[in-house]
Amino acid sequence: TPLENKAAMGVLSLVGVILLVFVSFWQWGEGMRTTFSGFYVVDNFSVFVKVVILAATALSISLSLQYVKVERINYGEFYGLILFSVFGMLVMASGNDLISIYLGIETMSLSIYVLVGFIRHDPLSREASLKYFLMGAFASGIVLYGMALTYGMTGTTSLAGISESLSGAGGGEISSNPVMIFALILLVAGFAFKLALAPFHMWLPDAYTGAPTTITAFMSVAVKAAASAALIRLFFIGLQVLAPRWNFLLWLLAASTMIWGNVAAIAQTSLKRMLAYSSIAHVGYLLLGVVAAMTINDDGKVVFSNEGVSAVLFYLLVYMFTNLGAFGMLILICREGYRGDNIEDWRGVGQAHPIVGLSFVVFLLSLAGIPPTAGFVGKLILFAAAIQNQYYWLAVIGILSSAVSIYYYGHIMRVMYMNPRTTSQPPIEFSKSPSLLLTLLLLVIATIALGIFPGSFIEAARGSVLGI
Repeated sequence: TPLENKAAMGVLSLVGVILLVFVSFWQWGEGMRTTFSGFYVVDNFSVFVKVVILAATALSISLSLQYVKVERINYGEFYGLILFSVFGMLVMASGNDLISIYLGIETMSLSIYVLVGFIRHDPLSREASLKYFLMGAFASGIVLYGMALTYGMTGTTSLAGISESLSGAGGGEISSNPVMIFALILLVAGFAFKLALAPFHMWLPDAYTGAPTTITAFMSVAVKAAASAALIRLFFIGLQVLAPRWNFLLWLLAASTMIWGNVAAIAQTSLKRMLAYSSIAHVGYLLLGVVAAMTINDDGKVVFSNEGVSAVLFYLLVYMFTNLGAFGMLILICREGYRGDNIEDWRGVGQAHPIVGLSFVVFLLSLAGIPPTAGFVGKLILFAAAIQNQYYWLAVIGILSSAVSIYYYGHIMRVMYMNPRTTSQPPIEFSKSPSLLLTLLLLVIATIALGIFPGSFIEAARGSVLGI
C-alpha cells in the first residue's frame, strides 16, 4: 500500500541522523568557534548537547518505524517534521544571540505542535495539539517580550554584548532598573513554560497523553535538552551579572517542580500520564543542577561552578536512555485498537513474560534513582553538586521527592508481578518489530552500563563546560 512505501523515509532519516552524530563527535575538543557574525557558536558544551539531541532523535525514529504503521500515521511528513524540529534544537544548543536562540525555539516548537496532533483520527491527539499550541505561543510571546526589553536596556542582542553592557560602566544602573528586572522575570517565566516547570506545566500532561507515544518520548528528552542548553547559555553568559536574582527564582521553580511532579504522579492511572508527571519532576532535578552551578563567596561575588553544569549534562544523557526506554515499553505492547498505556494493562506481564517485565523494571529503577542503574549515578552527582555548593535545602527536597517517586514506580512493578491478569483483559501481545526490539535492548544495556561504568561519560560532561 502507499503507506507501506513511506517506511523508506524513516530509514533514510535514521541514517542521516546517525551520520550527524558522528559529524558532531568530530567537532569535540576544537575549542570555541563562532560563525554567522557571532550568532552561532560551536564548543564542547554545544557538541555534548547536540549528541544527546541527535542520539535521542535516532532512537525515537527507530522506535517509530513500526509504531507509525500501527497508529496509521505512516506518512513521510512525520519524519520531515522531526528533522525540522531537530534543526531548531541544534540552533538552540549553539545559539549565541537572542535572535538565534528565539529562531531555534520557534523552529522547534512549530514542528512539535504538528507532531503532537499527528494522530488526526484521534480527538485526544487533536485536543493535545491545540492546547500545546496555545500555551506554546503564549510562552513564545513572553520570551520574545523579555528579549525585546533586554535589547532595549542593553542595546545589543549578543549574549557577550549583553554581559558586557550589564557589567561595564553604568551596568549597575541597568541591572537595578525595574525594566531590566521585569525582562528577567519574563525570560525566566518563558523558559519555565518551555521546560514545563511547576506551576507553568499545565500543558504537558495533556500534550504527552495525546501525542503519538514515540513523539512523547522524543519531546521528553530532546526538547528538554535543547531548552536546558539555551537557558544555561543565556543566563550563564548573557545574564550572569543578574545571577543572584535569577538564581533565587530558579531555586523556587526547581523545588516546586520536584515536589509537584512526584506528588501528582501518584494519583495517575494512565501510565503515559504518570510518566508525563514523572518527566516534570526530572526537569526539576535538572534545574537543581543549574541552580547548584552558582554560589556567592564571602566577598559577595558570584562564582560559577562547573560541577553543577556537568551534572546537568550527564543527567541529560542518563535521562535520554532511561526515559526513551520507559516509553519504548509502551510501544512494545501497543497494537491496533490497543495502546496498553494504562497501568492496569500491564497486569501479570512480569509473570508471563519475565524478560519484558525485567526490562521495564530496569527503566523504572533508573527513573527512581536506584543502584546499579544510570539514574542513581545521575541523581547522585546532581545532589552532590547541590550539597557541595551549600544548597542543602534544595538537595533535601530533591532527595525526599525522589523517595516519593519510588512509590508510584513500585506500583507498576507490583501490578506486573503480583496482580494476575483478569479474564476480561485481552491476551498479552508484543510487537515483533526488529528495530523496536533492538532499540529496547540497546537502551537496557546503556541504562545498566552507565550505572556501572559512568566514569568516562562523567569526564566527558565535565570537559564539555569549558566553553562557558
